[in-house]
Amino acid sequence: MELRGDFTSYSEILDLLQIVSIGKKTGEVLLNRDGESITIQLKEGRVVNFKTNVPFLNKLKERVKNGEVSLSEALKFILHYVAMWEKGRFSFLEKEIKDKPLDSVDTVTVMMDFTKEQDELTEELKELYKRNPFFSLSDSISEPVTLDREDWKLISLLSKGENLIKSIFTGANSFKTGLEKIKDLTEKGLLKEVKPAEIEEEKAPVTEKTKMAFVNPDLLEKVREVLVEAMGPMGEFLIEETFEDMEISNLPVNMIDTFVENLVEKIPDSCLIEGESCKDRLKEQIALILKGGANES
Repeated sequence: MELRGDFTSYSEILDLLQIVSIGKKTGEVLLNRDGESITIQLKEGRVVNFKTNVPFLNKLKERVKNGEVSLSEALKFILHYVAMWEKGRFSFLEKEIKDKPLDSVDTVTVMMDFTKEQDELTEELKELYKRNPFFSLSDSISEPVTLDREDWKLISLLSKGENLIKSIFTGANSFKTGLEKIKDLTEKGLLKEVKPAEIEEEKAPVTEKTKMAFVNPDLLEKVREVLVEAMGPMGEFLIEETFEDMEISNLPVNMIDTFVENLVEKIPDSCLIEGESCKDRLKEQIALILKGGANES
């Protein structure tokens, strides 16, 4: 069984997970957009692990490994993150899962809990999440505040310049309570919203040498078109799979050669263009496309 397509709403992802769960399928659901990829691994319809090239989601995975949050809670975090995507691509490939399971959780139960959390979020909390602001410690507190360990962790992350989303995903015990805590700490005057520029002013200046140059996304799209033309639909997701393996969300210019090597290794030996191996034919072509331009970030 193999499913692929585009989505414009997280409800389509829930439908896909439900199909896999009810069918008790074993395999991987891959979600990606703009270079970010999330792979949810299932065995007999139950979620057992996940992989991603999004750094703060990898920190979330570490929290599962050390017992700080459950796999069920981590999956809800991930669904809340995907719910913010305006569009993306999905695929499900039925295959053996060789990675060691983090746990085994009922997929439908997690989806129902996530949907309940979504419904319970106030419009104010949804807007706060959508804005994804930065915060700093305020110099005035309107009333006495009692803090627990989770509060302190969130305050520590926010005061170091992390935005709301990264702080919640790496410091909160659950998505909903994390949002509620930050809102509460702001209303009590302990935290105040600041503009990203104000955060940057507090950091050391970035020199030209320390800027990281990344490959323009348009060039990656050209590579995707070349892969699909040569391989058909199975070439659609090779870029995201390679990003995931390399644990990156954008392609630094100085990693182009490494990226190309990893990418062409995913091309089956059976793929031929005019009798010549696709690997040999496409390797040089892809490298030339990617080295045709870059932007700085």
